[in-house]
Amino acid sequence: MKTYKILNHTEPMSEAEIEHLYDGYWVYVVKAKLTETGGLIEGIPVVIGAEPFDGVEDGIYDEYKTAEYAERCDISLRHNVGFISSLHLVGDCSG
Repeated sequence: MKTYKILNHTEPMSEAEIEHLYDGYWVYVVKAKLTETGGLIEGIPVVIGAEPFDGVEDGIYDEYKTAEYAERCDISLRHNVGFISSLHLVGDCSG
């Protein structure tokens, strides 16, 4: 059973829009615009998963490794993972 979904968004969404749509999931975001401190302003969500990097074994992230998709980052909107969280930035956000 797959625990991820590839999304079809083509336009950037704000952090608040992503949080509203994908609350409870881990989200992989491309073409991200970040604040000076690394917080997400907006980006295009392309994959959601129950766990970080769900689907990596299927190679679904390979197409996003090009400069066209930089900056890339992931955000966790998951609940019940040992801490209280709303939205926080994790992973490689340097492109």
